[in-house]
Amino acid sequence: MTAPGDTRFRPGQPILHRTPFVPENGASPPIIADVRPTVVVEDSDALVTLWLPEGTPTKRSLPLDPTQPKPWLEGEWNLVDGVWPWHTLMFMVPGQWRATWAWWMPDWEFIGWYVNLEEPLLRTPHGFDSRDLQLDILVNPERRWQWKDEDDLARCLDLGIISEPVAERVRTDGEAAIADIEHGAWPFTDDMRDWRPDPDWPTPTYAHIPEDQLLAIHDEAHWTNPNRL
Repeated sequence: MTAPGDTRFRPGQPILHRTPFVPENGASPPIIADVRPTVVVEDSDALVTLWLPEGTPTKRSLPLDPTQPKPWLEGEWNLVDGVWPWHTLMFMVPGQWRATWAWWMPDWEFIGWYVNLEEPLLRTPHGFDSRDLQLDILVNPERRWQWKDEDDLARCLDLGIISEPVAERVRTDGEAAIADIEHGAWPFTDDMRDWRPDPDWPTPTYAHIPEDQLLAIHDEAHWTNPNRL
């Protein structure tokens, strides 16, 4: 994930976590579909941890037709301003095809975990990008879990947005996450509910970044190279 000479992000540094929409069938070029300003907790070979506080300004994709099922294809959605509604701690192990989020309500009531199946992180000058692979797992504070967005993954397969080999990898990594959940392995541990951020950390924002950089695809050659998968 980090090439020789790349600079690590420091703890407490605001960066961007973005989600590019990348159809594997090449029907449209890669485009940024979500922007989440975050604060770095850790950036190491072993772990990237990002803090996304409640109230953070974001950009998110919104369908022109509210009844349109995902994935939303080119011309079917806009990128709109939003506000993040939860406290969220995001854990990403370099090379893994998943991220695990621990999250809390604004009053710090712990609401569990969220496993986001996604491609491994790509480092950019402003933070990290990762392609979302639709399928997710919801986990409550008692570690009872359920699949989420199985229909979205099925539609992506039908449209060629996600290939069958990648979908199989997604399911395999999801099953590995479920094994961790059921065994109470890190980060699905009871002490997670007591985590709190450094009070000196800022609420991150993207206001200082020009829009042509904010929404620019950092490495199109990476995202359009099928050998990355």
